[in-house]
Amino acid sequence: MAVRGAAIAKHVNKVDPRKFPQLIGRVRLAAECVRDVMRGDYRLPWKTVAALAAALTYFITPFDVIPDFIPLTGFIDDAAVIALVFGAAEADLRRYCEWRGVDAQRYFEA
Repeated sequence: MAVRGAAIAKHVNKVDPRKFPQLIGRVRLAAECVRDVMRGDYRLPWKTVAALAAALTYFITPFDVIPDFIPLTGFIDDAAVIALVFGAAEADLRRYCEWRGVDAQRYFEA
């Protein structure tokens, strides 16, 4: 399944920014990173790209462990998957942020 920017943007709009601000930022960063790699503008290890693409696919897939339509808890599993990938790929993502000229710390705060 190809990860599509429009599908990601549409799904991000469903997330309450007051409850999941870091999730929104991480999803956007992951999507931009995968996009830049696919365009050939930036290089990352294939494992990192695959993990980011899988996490983004999980985020937009309607079949979650906790369905997204459930109030207050629907995006918890999405946030957990994204957090796991960001933890595993932190060094690569920090270098990507540096390359983009953005502050990586906002994506890795607790």
